[in-house]
Amino acid sequence: MSTVEGWECRLVGTDDWRPVPVPGSWEQTGIPLDHPGPVDYRATFDVPVGGARLRLRFGAVSYACEVLVNGRVAGQHVGMWDAFEVDITGLVTPGQPAEVLVRAEKPASLTGGPDAPPVPGRYPARETLAGFLPYVWGHSHGGVWRPVELLVTGECALGDVDVSGTADGRLSVAATLLGPGELTVSVRDPSGVVVARSVGNGTLTIPDPRPWSPHDPALYAVTVHTSGGDSKTVYTGLRTLEADGSLLRLNGEPLYPRMILSWGWYPDQLHPDPGPERVRADLIELRRLGFNGVKLCLWFPPDYYFAIADELGMLLWVELPMWLPHPTPHFRTQLFAEASRLVRAAANHPSVILLTLGCELSSAVGADVLGPLYDLVKRLAPGTLVRDNSGSGEAYGGLLDEFADFDDHHFYCEPAYFRGTLDHFAPRWRAARPWLFGEFCDLDTFRDLRRLDSPWWTSADPAVNPQGARWQYDVPDQEKTLRGNGFWDRGAELERISARQAVLHRKVTLEAVRVRADTSGYVITGERDTPISTAGLFDDSGALKVDAASFAQFNADLVVGLDWDRRRAWTAGGDRPAPWDTWCHPAGALVRPHLVLAHHGRTGGRAEVRWRVDLADGGEAESAAVEPGAVEPGLVKPGADASGLVEPGLVEAGPVEPGPDASGLVASGSLAADIAAGAVAGLGIAAFTVPAVDRPRRAVLRVEVDCAGQRTSNSWSFWFLPDRGWPGPVAVVDPAGRLTDLAALGAQVVPVETPGAVLLATAWTEPVRQHLRAGGNAVLLVDAACVDPPLPVAAMPFWREAVKVIEPHEAWGDFPHDGWTDLQFAGMAPDLALDVTALPIGGRPLLRRVDTRTSQVHDYAVEVPWSAGRLIVSTLRFDGSGGDQPLGLRRNTSAAYLLGQWVRALGKES
Repeated sequence: MSTVEGWECRLVGTDDWRPVPVPGSWEQTGIPLDHPGPVDYRATFDVPVGGARLRLRFGAVSYACEVLVNGRVAGQHVGMWDAFEVDITGLVTPGQPAEVLVRAEKPASLTGGPDAPPVPGRYPARETLAGFLPYVWGHSHGGVWRPVELLVTGECALGDVDVSGTADGRLSVAATLLGPGELTVSVRDPSGVVVARSVGNGTLTIPDPRPWSPHDPALYAVTVHTSGGDSKTVYTGLRTLEADGSLLRLNGEPLYPRMILSWGWYPDQLHPDPGPERVRADLIELRRLGFNGVKLCLWFPPDYYFAIADELGMLLWVELPMWLPHPTPHFRTQLFAEASRLVRAAANHPSVILLTLGCELSSAVGADVLGPLYDLVKRLAPGTLVRDNSGSGEAYGGLLDEFADFDDHHFYCEPAYFRGTLDHFAPRWRAARPWLFGEFCDLDTFRDLRRLDSPWWTSADPAVNPQGARWQYDVPDQEKTLRGNGFWDRGAELERISARQAVLHRKVTLEAVRVRADTSGYVITGERDTPISTAGLFDDSGALKVDAASFAQFNADLVVGLDWDRRRAWTAGGDRPAPWDTWCHPAGALVRPHLVLAHHGRTGGRAEVRWRVDLADGGEAESAAVEPGAVEPGLVKPGADASGLVEPGLVEAGPVEPGPDASGLVASGSLAADIAAGAVAGLGIAAFTVPAVDRPRRAVLRVEVDCAGQRTSNSWSFWFLPDRGWPGPVAVVDPAGRLTDLAALGAQVVPVETPGAVLLATAWTEPVRQHLRAGGNAVLLVDAACVDPPLPVAAMPFWREAVKVIEPHEAWGDFPHDGWTDLQFAGMAPDLALDVTALPIGGRPLLRRVDTRTSQVHDYAVEVPWSAGRLIVSTLRFDGSGGDQPLGLRRNTSAAYLLGQWVRALGKES
């Protein structure tokens, strides 16, 4: 076997031959990115003497091609991801050079987003299995993007070799012979010793089998020989994957797939063939982050990718490249032909445990396609779990009567709505089976373009960077946008803040998944930044954005998370959930975090737990006594609801414990529990009472767990707030009823016309404007129901796709923050922002939002002069009540404290 080298290419119809890399793509030679071809490739090779059969093996060509050797047709192929061979025995002369010419066409891109018309071409992208790469950088790669090899064999040559094994030592071999002859098989164990032989295809029994797993990726070498002298060695593993209710088991042991989403994007090249060294380095780094696998989302990598995953023990989820298809007759024919070839190639590898037929499919693809395709894939890959539609038909308008071995949803949620979304889609009464999240948990970070060396996909020149299929096409305008809104020179600050927010978002989301016993695994979006998204854990240069050891604390076999007591409120004559602020607590509050262990290690055992709570900056808290009768966590002061009834279920805590010692230790303890492998179970409660503090203080709960030879740790921040009472008199205009529990906070509510009172309003009414005209100051809390607010608003997520920037302003007072929005903002995070194109003269922002995709700036809080007074306008949700946010202002401890700071600042100016 030898590699054919020295390739040239040209656009058909021209004589402009130019060198082209193989493997590579024709776009690397300067052919326009949106040109679909055809493009001719040519190379010359020497034909050896003595071979009875000669074949050219193409690793992959995008997308459709015809192969000519010495001017005569040798074969055709359609499909951009799989290898194929053409027999050239009768087309060449032994001992003489031969010329091979490949005429290729790639999927024709679109002109301006997923629903735009296609560019001219024989193969429109949405009528092919082009996958998701066209939507990442706009186009498909074209040409001979994998190596071309000359195979010289006897008459009895080997075609495909399919091998699979089970953990009990059964090994199946099925090889195709291309000529008459006999077949022999020999198997070597991981140490190189021959342990089995056979003649012909069939099943062998391996003595003392050593199963393959991520903990022990043992590989057996299966060598197939023909009587004509041809041979091939395939490395495989013995493993058995089963579903035990919602729990996956590999070789009988619990398995919790923790995967990263890969779209096959490598920014330094225009084709998904990065080379073995790059793949190996990436997979090793992902292991350090706690991942045990990769989802190959809508692309199919080179064969070495699978081999390296097998060797390293990294799990793979293969997804056929079907997304937003137009299922024409050509598409349907190709779907089954290509699926058969791709699945057979993947099924040889023990690392491949999951297969999905497509992603987020709508009703365009029905049971007439997905049913037979599911049956085909199950037959070709019996050792895997298979699903028709990653994301589910019920979520994307597709097939509801599924063909599936597991449940799969793609939840891109704001934290406040995540648990509710899980509850809504939870399997409940359905037959127990694994529930995985085939992609979820993204958070775009800020990309500082000043650090990049102007890659082509940042260009505003459509000749250099045509939009193509991309729906997100903001990068070319980002510099102009950032310069216009004043954030261009603040890129380093925005990157730093957004990196911290991204880790926080992933931590909160993953822990919420892991403390549920009905979840079975997940795929995080995504592996690396792309032209349409900066949600990668690797940036554009390939550098890791997060600390690997810290990330692995909540992304491992063993993860400890938190849960909380439940509360309910009697409202309008009935019970309702009453969430409260679990992250911020007043002095004297009893805090009761429940420690929950997700144990997906190999063996169960005794879990030994150590926990401690320390002030983050050390030192003692205020020593002044707090009167006995500690406050319920999340409540500034217990009180009655609007009906005058004391809320059922409120229990006061005991006397305040002594304050922290000189080192800052608040409390510590130990717990123990027996935990079975594969279980999610409570370890106990790390209860402590908040000491008196003279200023807001951040504390950290640290937990260490030793269980069955494994160790894990995790930590969470809390904020302790002083009880200073409500600052001064306030007037209230609240037709929305968002501030009904102000009295429970101890606020002195006075009439609107009271001199010196700060007005709190939830509607922009004439009394509010009159108060400002008279020289009064006010806070206006804007929500979607606010009619004709003084500043326009726009709906958008708070956490996702945004950097929150806390600007200097005296209204922050001593509200605790480290320059970014940590979980003290969770209870007031809105889904609405102020659409302030230009701040009014004299306006001063408090909290800003920089969109990580568009670079546009919005505000969550801004102070503006209004008539003779000062007005803070904010969309922050001080009354919580969105998703699982605290119910009402008095349960929203952090929000109530911040509102008090704003009142205090405005009151000083009255």
